Amino acid sequence: MIKSKRIYLYCFFIGLLAVCCTEEVDLGLENNAGVLDILVVEATITNEFKNHRVNLSRMDTILDTQIDSTFNPFTPERDIDRDLVKYERNARVSVENAIGTAYNFDEISPGIYESVEPFAAVEGQSYTLNILTADGKTYTSEPMVIEGFLDVDQLYAERMTNDDGEEGIGIFIDNGQGSGSVNNLRFSYNETYKIVAPFWDESDFKLSNYDPCALPVPTYELEIVPRETEQQVCYGNQVSNSIILAENNTVNSTGFNRYMIRFLDQDDFMISHRYSIEVTQMVTGSESFGFYEKLRNFSQSGNVFSQVQPGFIEGNITSANGDRDRVIGFFDVVSVSKERIFFDYMDFFPDRDLPPYVFNCLEQSTNESHVSYCFTGMQGPNPCPQSIIEQVNLGLISYAGPNTEDIGPCPSEYIYVPRICGDCTVLGSNVKPDFWVD
Repeated sequence: MIKSKRIYLYCFFIGLLAVCCTEEVDLGLENNAGVLDILVVEATITNEFKNHRVNLSRMDTILDTQIDSTFNPFTPERDIDRDLVKYERNARVSVENAIGTAYNFDEISPGIYESVEPFAAVEGQSYTLNILTADGKTYTSEPMVIEGFLDVDQLYAERMTNDDGEEGIGIFIDNGQGSGSVNNLRFSYNETYKIVAPFWDESDFKLSNYDPCALPVPTYELEIVPRETEQQVCYGNQVSNSIILAENNTVNSTGFNRYMIRFLDQDDFMISHRYSIEVTQMVTGSESFGFYEKLRNFSQSGNVFSQVQPGFIEGNITSANGDRDRVIGFFDVVSVSKERIFFDYMDFFPDRDLPPYVFNCLEQSTNESHVSYCFTGMQGPNPCPQSIIEQVNLGLISYAGPNTEDIGPCPSEYIYVPRICGDCTVLGSNVKPDFWVD
């Protein structure tokens, strides 16, 4: 089972949202037009030569008190990351440097704007973010500069026991001396991990010519055919959705060492086979550090209701009339340093079984067909699970072999498992990342 819980305000910061199946609590602010009009901005440019992005949305007054992404094998697959964000569409976005060079951004998907041309922030040059929304309102940031540079010396993993007594793997970072002002650091990470479907079979069901309403019985053709795509080994991906900050006050003398970025429990499904993490270290200024520190404290606070009011976190972006409480967000210009590591579960726990699979997989069987959907006669209770052809039609199951032991309350000649158990593409991509090293 995959399950997580968080408390925060929707659209408060796009980079921190993880919206799935939700329980929504109405804060009673729908009539407060000022709250709903607040623009939410997420914008960081770096010294990397690339196409940079700016994310725009609008404040929402729905509080998410539970995120439950539990997989349900009895319903068709859907996008659990469904869109609940009020994206800001059709804005004009640009970043301008101190000498007047403007970098324009195009909207590549709802609320996500990407620079038309790649560029890199340059040391000693200031940059300003400009936004013109579709309703004609303008927003401008304060000029921002790169504060300093600090390289990651080493990224490494160690088996450890954390302060809660949980055994697992810690991801640590070491740094050396930097240049400029490098006292304020912000981190993010991107995790990639191998997924192996435990009940994969080289064959699968193929259903064709299915008419569930045919009379007197449904018509169909059910075949067991070789799989045509890779569905045994896939690669999952997860990005950090928390704010990781560090005050690096000793960097100019003794260095900044053994800072833990991530802790992975020994039973974490992501480290079952091979795991990789790329950590991005950003050197920020004190103003940026203070903004993200307030944002982090807000997201971790249980007393969120008393804090929901415009202007409770002040960034460096203002509207044309100078009001800061019409916009939430921060335009940051940072230097970055990145490192990636790989490891296998057996590197740290050679004497332990692999962590349990993300879903409890059981082999099952049931009737191949079912009563016609258009049958109008008398029907008694049906003690059998949903038929095989119905489940195949909905994409719910994977073929697991012949039913030689009469498994199931209404056994047929086939054994099946929930698709998540036999098809890794339910959880990840079957395309190996370019950076992946086995």
